[in-house]
Amino acid sequence: MAIVAKQWKPVNIDGQIFTKDSLDGLIAIEECMDYDLNEISSTKKRKRSKSINKTKKIKKSDEHALDSEKSDITLIPSKNGGTGESVVSSQEYTLNSNSMKAWQGYCLPDSILRALLELNFEQPTAIQSFTLPAAILGKRDILGAAETGSGKTLAFGLPILTGILKLKEEERNLHSNGAFDENKLDYEIEHDSKKKPLYALILTPTRELAMQVTNHLKSVSKFTNINVAVVVGGMAAVKQERLLSKGPEIVVGTPGRLWELIQQGNEHLSQINNLRFLAIDETDRMLEKGHFRELQDLLERINTHEKSKRNRQNFIFSATLTLVHDIPKHLINKRKIKGKKISDMTPEQKLQKIIDSIGVTNPKIVDLSQGTGTSGTLTECRITCSIEEKDYYVYYFLKKHSGRTLIFCNSIGCVKRLTTLLTLLECNPLPLHASMQQRQRLKNLDRFKDTEDAILIATDVAARGLDIPKIEHVLHYQTPRTSESYVHRSGRTARACNKGITVLIMEPNEFGSYINLCKTLGKSEDIPIFPTQDKYLAAVKQRVNLAREVDKLQLQVRKVNSEEGWLQKAAKEMDIIIDGMSKNYDIDETHSNRKIAEFKRKQLTTLLATPIFPQGFTGKFPELTLNDNTIEKAVDVMENAIQNNSKHRKHIPLFKPKPQKDKQDKRKLIIKLDKGQRAKKLTKSNKMKKFKGKRVI
Repeated sequence: MAIVAKQWKPVNIDGQIFTKDSLDGLIAIEECMDYDLNEISSTKKRKRSKSINKTKKIKKSDEHALDSEKSDITLIPSKNGGTGESVVSSQEYTLNSNSMKAWQGYCLPDSILRALLELNFEQPTAIQSFTLPAAILGKRDILGAAETGSGKTLAFGLPILTGILKLKEEERNLHSNGAFDENKLDYEIEHDSKKKPLYALILTPTRELAMQVTNHLKSVSKFTNINVAVVVGGMAAVKQERLLSKGPEIVVGTPGRLWELIQQGNEHLSQINNLRFLAIDETDRMLEKGHFRELQDLLERINTHEKSKRNRQNFIFSATLTLVHDIPKHLINKRKIKGKKISDMTPEQKLQKIIDSIGVTNPKIVDLSQGTGTSGTLTECRITCSIEEKDYYVYYFLKKHSGRTLIFCNSIGCVKRLTTLLTLLECNPLPLHASMQQRQRLKNLDRFKDTEDAILIATDVAARGLDIPKIEHVLHYQTPRTSESYVHRSGRTARACNKGITVLIMEPNEFGSYINLCKTLGKSEDIPIFPTQDKYLAAVKQRVNLAREVDKLQLQVRKVNSEEGWLQKAAKEMDIIIDGMSKNYDIDETHSNRKIAEFKRKQLTTLLATPIFPQGFTGKFPELTLNDNTIEKAVDVMENAIQNNSKHRKHIPLFKPKPQKDKQDKRKLIIKLDKGQRAKKLTKSNKMKKFKGKRVI
């Protein structure tokens, strides 16, 4: 449709309408008098110009940011009465959605409510309902302890996002009110607009957890103009500096890489002295002595200015925030020898130490951990065996009970050995430990999330915070060194009110660690034993033993090849010839080991092709389930075993439980610290007496 103009007519206006001074005659407007909207210049279809395609692409986050700032943008109505864009009004979805009524009492912005509705978060969890009013309305510093998988990330993420939106709105109002201030020069306005403030800093102990928190915040803030950046080690520092140059309002990262960039003089991170929000996830782990030395440097830098410290809102969260231990044996003996006063740390002392370290000024304590930190839908059990039999029971469990399984080990060497063994047994495990490259770690995590019956073998690097959906089983190949590790490992399953099972595979030498674990978690009785069928263990042992032999032979061959190859490479680089270089290695023996390994590998492949369990079982062989369509889940098996054994089992405690006085002291502690007062030291708790009775298994 073409517009053809023929005549123009001047319009007389008063110059004082636009300016204070009389400028009549200098301002003029002409009106087009003759035009036709119905005249079409050409009947042919106009070809699209290539230059039109060279428009700047707009990311989804930018579209949502433009949508949220409707006051600064004017949309031209189209013929049908719309704006030309399919934009859903925030009032429309909130009024028509009854499922979001549970969030309406927390003063959350409409843009965040819209994202929560899209994520199907219809109502807040317990930890969120207790922390959001105090954090958003009361501006309190939150110390939160709740069971694993209870939604602690959004418990501090939602107040931070809400606070940033309010601060940006206040800044826009101040900027609009002072837009005609003659005292403010143009270059000052331009300088302020270029430098974007850093509002919030979120610290995590692991790289994977930092990326997970970043993804959660991005999904909740997708309809806002808030940018979130992640800064972790193991990735290109140049790329992370480029992300920081864009001025993100929230930075999530690990202490090591953050402190490294601050020392290098990063301009955006240099604003951490004026933070408005600070969140530390898994705080008890981050503040452990001997770990995360850079965190102490960061806290000293952040708490430099007392005024900024008072204006900052802090969030401290962990499932084991109030969990305390008994005094270790070596300290007890040291106290007896040197006469030092070494007493048990109370929950009050632990929280007060955290408050002093981080610089909390107005604390609000929310403790929903119930002393254990594990979920109520978690089923706990154990398997007692020798150290040689652990591989048998792991392979037995994996073959009999299908589902996404996470196996934890205490060392990287154990992860590598178990991964090699289960790979030979065609279980296709995925390793995850600190010695791996970050790219490979993330790739294995993605594969584990995408495969239903995947197996992940990891160290404690995957124990804290990771929210991997539908993990059905957690196996502790070795007894955890601390109770916190047990709680966080077990917390990878039974998340968000789903069922899950954790199996502790322990040898007799680990019984002392097991007793200490039960004491700390308040378990006065034995953890029930997972039922196994011994008649199938013979076939399991045959396969595992053969896989061990193959692994041993292959290791010998690789060792000889690597050592001989190293000598040849060194001799070639030195340009020398060594006489009798191969005499140190028996060529015939190496060749024989290689042949034996190949033969046993074929023998193992033949064994793995035959099923372990009889026809009708629905484990790893669905084609054998013609007569039985039921699926035997490990959680159901353990629940039935607990129900059957509870009728005949005598409940004899391992030790005397802690007195009820501790719970009263804990309630007093929360009341005192909630008022912002420094609590007095509590009296020492009574020492537990050892129980001399017999233990029932």
